[in-house]
Amino acid sequence: MNWNDEEIRAGIEHCFEDAEDIFLVDVSLNASRGGYQLIAKCDSDSGITIDQLARINRSIHNNLSLPGLDIEKVSVEVTSPGASFPVKLPRHFNRLAGHPMKIEHRSEAVQTPLEGEIVSATAELLTVKVKGDVVELEMADVVQGKVKMRW
Repeated sequence: MNWNDEEIRAGIEHCFEDAEDIFLVDVSLNASRGGYQLIAKCDSDSGITIDQLARINRSIHNNLSLPGLDIEKVSVEVTSPGASFPVKLPRHFNRLAGHPMKIEHRSEAVQTPLEGEIVSATAELLTVKVKGDVVELEMADVVQGKVKMRW
């Protein structure tokens, strides 16, 4: 069977209701040998503990609701932000204010990818400091950002 992204999201969003300020960022369900692998990427404005991830994992495994899906054939993986986690939401960018990022976008007025330090983000606008200048991007044009590691 094939489920679209909205059906998959709807099938697990109720599993986050008791998860304090943790929210679902992205979810995918992929066929694997003899079953499926569900990967749920979640985040929090205040950080996530391993115990919280484990509780969400159990909740998804116990409460996943997709018509025609045998939960016994599903491997559930719940992940949280890390160095390779793409930033897409204004609340992610705000939490990372002051950090250097590489930002992919669709704006033709600014080079892509844009590399700079996050200043702030709203639902409409992302503000980035690039070599002393302030650059503003429409959030609708932002594809994703990735934190640049300082070594």
